[in-house]
Amino acid sequence: MSIKPSIYDLQLAKDFALADLISCYRELGVSRLIYKLLSPNDNSKNQPYFGGHLTDLGFLPTQDISESQTTSNKTKDPKRQVKFVANLNMFWLSSDCQLYHAPHARLIYYPQYPEVRLSGFLRGCPINMGGWMDPGRKGRREGRVLVLGIKDTGEIIAWLATPESRIAKEIMEFPSVKLSGVFNEIEIDGADRRGDPKDILITELFRIHEQQWIESKKLNSEGVMHAYRARNGGGYTLEAELGVIPNGIAEPDFMGWEIKQFGVRKCHLIDSKILTLMTPEPDGGFYVDQGVEAFIRRYGYRSARINDRFDFTGRHFVNETCIKSGLRLVTEGYDLSTDRITDAAGSIMLLDNQDKVASSWSFAKIMGHWKRKHARAAYIPSLSINRPDNVRCYSYCNNIRLFEGTSFNKLLQAMNNQYVYYDPGIKLENANTKPKVKRRSQFRIKSKLLDNLYHTRDDVDVTEKN
Repeated sequence: MSIKPSIYDLQLAKDFALADLISCYRELGVSRLIYKLLSPNDNSKNQPYFGGHLTDLGFLPTQDISESQTTSNKTKDPKRQVKFVANLNMFWLSSDCQLYHAPHARLIYYPQYPEVRLSGFLRGCPINMGGWMDPGRKGRREGRVLVLGIKDTGEIIAWLATPESRIAKEIMEFPSVKLSGVFNEIEIDGADRRGDPKDILITELFRIHEQQWIESKKLNSEGVMHAYRARNGGGYTLEAELGVIPNGIAEPDFMGWEIKQFGVRKCHLIDSKILTLMTPEPDGGFYVDQGVEAFIRRYGYRSARINDRFDFTGRHFVNETCIKSGLRLVTEGYDLSTDRITDAAGSIMLLDNQDKVASSWSFAKIMGHWKRKHARAAYIPSLSINRPDNVRCYSYCNNIRLFEGTSFNKLLQAMNNQYVYYDPGIKLENANTKPKVKRRSQFRIKSKLLDNLYHTRDDVDVTEKN
């Protein structure tokens, strides 16, 4: 029987400097470094506390979220015995820069409390922690620090600084930024972006505002700028100015902030726009079981303008039947009166007049998207013109809105209050010859109602902050 190494009790680990750790992280491709001061309850039995909601952890890369059932004795109410699990690709790091996989590491979200905890971080891992995460030994000691290095490819590389170690002392004096109520972040990439990400974003938006009219453009996957001629270039142009490379990964755009640009006729008309929050594909119902083409033929209608085309459109509000589709939107597994998720396997559903599920989005699927993209969101209005040479240009307004703090319950509540609605633009072209499907499932909201999705709003004039 092999003995697992106790890597954090080695003298080399105790003497390891924070600069050495950062150097090791850089060699391993880590782009972000965060840390948490562990409390007495942060151990293998109680599970380290990471936040109140999954949306507090948008900076942590997680795999697909799945529903589960808790066996906790804290409540006997089956409607409150729900939980969601998000697996992590996590490793522990030694002082010689070796990695040890923690194959069962995961986040568990208990919406009934609510809280998110780290679980399974030692099970199946080929190291022992020298008792530093064991509540019966040294796992309740104060002064422990959990350091997490985050890679763009989704791996999380962890280090445990014991109370008497050099890193535990140095990290308290090292410049950092408050990332959440639990985590702080240390700048390690050497970029000239030190300081509060919110302040940096505002400074960048001021710089972009000062340029006035900017030709429509887009960054390609290699980060090379090129002209963009389609009319929907407002978002691409702003992202290009911010250095955001389109990569199809559902992560925040700029230093933890989701960038939401939208066109207006005049900058002060910031409350006048209907915004698309997200465009997730259904993961259940007739839509998935029988395919999109069969779905459109059953629930769509023939286009009055274009021959040989079927459309599936219409605004779908919770608990109302849409006239165009005959379908009713519901949130099965959520109780508005108590604002609680009552079923981890719940879904946002479109039901027909026989209560058959036409299409559905599981809570777990939407929760994963909401966690990654909406913890911090910047909404920036813009103007557009076409120059005489037919080049489209954009000007980004000085009045922006920054929203922070949300939860999946906030979204479900807004849907049940009919602030957020489903507004698809799905079509079937060449229906009788060579059928071609266009998918566009989108959930939308009026810009003046965004307050209902977030905890705080900051109205900012970027010209006054610089």
